[in-house]
Amino acid sequence: MKKGFNQMIAIVMIAVSSVAFTGCYGSFSLTSKLHNWNGQVSNAKFVNELVFLGLCILPAYELCCLGDALIFNSIEFWGGQNPVAMKAGDVEEGQVMYAGHPYHVTKSLNKMVVASEETDAVAEFQYFPEEESWYLMDGQNKTKLMKNTKKMMKAVVAIN
Repeated sequence: MKKGFNQMIAIVMIAVSSVAFTGCYGSFSLTSKLHNWNGQVSNAKFVNELVFLGLCILPAYELCCLGDALIFNSIEFWGGQNPVAMKAGDVEEGQVMYAGHPYHVTKSLNKMVVASEETDAVAEFQYFPEEESWYLMDGQNKTKLMKNTKKMMKAVVAIN
């Protein structure tokens, strides 16, 4: 009986410390984007309130808040930038290794460019919000890679 109680206390302590040490209080960018979108649905306050209640019932606000608290704010705390908070004009650059080869990655709003550091190979990915789709770009030619669901893109206005 005592062993089970000690294990339960240990699990509770790990859960509490994992939340406390990740600094989950942050900008809550995903929740803010959903809230801002909700405020722009209509000029009529009652329509915005009905949409808000619908999103609470669905539970869009709850899922956004949970995602912010557990994932995005933790990334912001440990990495310095919230991936959902990118605005027009923001640029983030970095290097990654894949299969032993170095790549330079440049991210901006709705766009990501991956360039090999060993060759002149470059891949440009662009998101088109009006089509809710990611494309591989080749000049003006584009190849659709992924179409996002409408519900997800309404909650996450533009993910870099």
